[in-house]
Amino acid sequence: MYRSQVNGQEIILLFSLKETSTVRTSEEKESVYKRILQLGDKLLSFNDGTSFTIGDPLGLIVAQVKKSDLTTIYIEHIIDKQFMYHEDQPNNQIII
Repeated sequence: MYRSQVNGQEIILLFSLKETSTVRTSEEKESVYKRILQLGDKLLSFNDGTSFTIGDPLGLIVAQVKKSDLTTIYIEHIIDKQFMYHEDQPNNQIII
């Protein structure tokens, strides 16, 4: 769990149970938290239940916003870079 503030409003970031079982270093988790927080005000503008994705050096972060007294971001899944990029392509382009 990670607590932070965006424009004076507290935000909590949590890894889902599925993602918690994935072995990640503290540095990787910290990187994910910071990457999501870079969205800033957009996090506060999302409606309850909104899902979003954001790119990160680890891969593609899939998260969902839950709003009540506090805005909570659930990190549902991280699609590891090795499963979404083809390393032989220039700039590690996504293969569709």
